[in-house]
Amino acid sequence: MQINIQSIFESTLGYSLANSSWMGITLWQSAGLFLVLFLALVVSSIIARVSASVVTRLVLNRASEDDIKSYPIEKLHRPLNIMFLGWICLLGLYPLHLTPFLLSTLVVAAKIMTYYGVVMVGWRSADILQIYLSKKAEATENKFDDLLAPLICRCIKVTFFIIGGFSIAEILKLPISSLLAGLGIGGIAIAMAAKETVANVFGSLTILVDHPFSIGHWVVIGEVEGTVEHVGFRSTRLRTFYNSLVTIPNAEMLTAKVDNMGERTYRRIKTTLSLTYNTPPDKIDAFCVGVRKLIDEHPITRKDYYHVYFNGFNDSSLDILLYCFLETPEWGDELKGKHDLFLSIVKLAQDLGVEFAFPTRTLHVSSGQLSSTN
Repeated sequence: MQINIQSIFESTLGYSLANSSWMGITLWQSAGLFLVLFLALVVSSIIARVSASVVTRLVLNRASEDDIKSYPIEKLHRPLNIMFLGWICLLGLYPLHLTPFLLSTLVVAAKIMTYYGVVMVGWRSADILQIYLSKKAEATENKFDDLLAPLICRCIKVTFFIIGGFSIAEILKLPISSLLAGLGIGGIAIAMAAKETVANVFGSLTILVDHPFSIGHWVVIGEVEGTVEHVGFRSTRLRTFYNSLVTIPNAEMLTAKVDNMGERTYRRIKTTLSLTYNTPPDKIDAFCVGVRKLIDEHPITRKDYYHVYFNGFNDSSLDILLYCFLETPEWGDELKGKHDLFLSIVKLAQDLGVEFAFPTRTLHVSSGQLSSTN
């Protein structure tokens, strides 16, 4: 590169003009810098575009076209372009025989650009990997995979960020050893300040290892009840049934009582059917038999375990215990199942001539007391 550029300028402008210098850099070296930068921009853009397309297609080869369009290639193309630009500039600087100060300055800039591009490539690749893992998780019945995919990608991002940060600090010749020594001396203070953060990280690890719930589960954590929307390193977010978003630090997961309603196979129905006191015993028995038959015929009730019995004498009613289960994971299906069963019980009572009781009191006043009062 040196010979070609120098010869062209010397033959075109003359030896003296081509080798004229300003601030320690000759005219042909300046031209060489612009040529290296121009070639680096063109070549890095082409390589980055091709590489981004290949990587995206390889990772998302089983995804639909809409999924690929939802994640533009430009998000991976730009960091790849920066990375290749730094590499090509780094290779093209040495043949120019620049002054030591200028060469070292430009080499440091090119290295920083390269490492910055590497970090951003890792960051964007983690995003693409999350799309791929999410597609895999959707194909499995285990909803815990939906929780695991974003956590893995966040770990990758943090790793690239730390490695890139230390690499750039080393390029800039920052006193890393002194900094680490200072961190060792102040480790106790940092640990005290970061104890909540550490506790949250351990809480997220507890969720990963023990997986007490998954994304989409209906849970009760302490006094908070809702559906799990997001699990991160620091916190877990629940969408409550009045549509607010509650954030719970993961540190609380180490000691909190978690009631996972989403893991229930059955939804329990326990209620009392109150009949009037003038109901004959044969009708009470027929009513209980009829309710049991309704449970057997209901499409989503548990057939192997239920109880329908005359269970007590109340102040104003004869109480029938109804104890059964609906086999459904969804609250909406539970409501519809209860609606259908209760409506069938009301129709059964009408067919049998059985009346439901309500709280009543009978007051007896003797005629003697009325006469004395008058």
